[in-house]
Amino acid sequence: MTMPQAKLRKPELDYPRPLHRRMSFADFKRIPRQPGWKQEYYGGKAHITPSPTMVSLLLNLAPRESVDRPGIRAVTEADAGALLQPFLDAFRQTPEYVEYSAEAFKKSAVKYIAGFFGRARGQWSPVSVVMENKNGIIAAALIKRGQTLPRLDCLFVCPAQARKGLATRMVNHVVNELLGQGETKLLSYALLANEASLAWHHHFGFQEVPDLWVASSRWHAYAHQLDLHRQANDLTDSELAGLAERTAFWRAEVDRLRELEKRDFWAAHPQFD
Repeated sequence: MTMPQAKLRKPELDYPRPLHRRMSFADFKRIPRQPGWKQEYYGGKAHITPSPTMVSLLLNLAPRESVDRPGIRAVTEADAGALLQPFLDAFRQTPEYVEYSAEAFKKSAVKYIAGFFGRARGQWSPVSVVMENKNGIIAAALIKRGQTLPRLDCLFVCPAQARKGLATRMVNHVVNELLGQGETKLLSYALLANEASLAWHHHFGFQEVPDLWVASSRWHAYAHQLDLHRQANDLTDSELAGLAERTAFWRAEVDRLRELEKRDFWAAHPQFD
């Protein structure tokens, strides 16, 4: 599935940040919608928050370039305590947790790590890795094995170490290990609101699994943007054409998936173990 791209000027409000701001309803209607974000108006305020819509992604496994990187090693259960702080550092400002209080965020992180080493979502896989430096764990690629597929359950890099290719190096290592075990595919999920996560998955080679809820979120967001920009006449012809193409693509995908849904509900709303 090749998705059209459209380069747009920066919207009035920065994303991906939640918004709770007093404004008129007329002003609220002029805020461009973004895929994966809920836009609500009540109490005289605009409320823009990440929606729970998840994108399912699959990677066909093939040998990956393995770059020697000191510090990559297999995860052990003894790492549970040491994973907490880098997890908190990595996810503190992401759409998944940005609305959490500090206390709720920490409780959720503790629960996730306990669940990873427990039975939640399957058995944790020994191909999971962490990356260390002299200060401790700075990144991790954690894998769970479900009934049918291995899953990239969690991938994170501490902000101070971001944009150095560490995530790719770790998952390259994981892919080669999975191939050695006879696996052929790797499943992953990304929050639709988390554009950085989706971009990394696409760059690595993951392919989205078509999903009616995801397609609907994108179509409604781009259609709203298109209407606003046409009214404002603030885009070039090529920018407007790109946005119109993107809107039409997702409208067609919604129509296709709605027809599929009539024949097979789960084919339009994919579920994995």
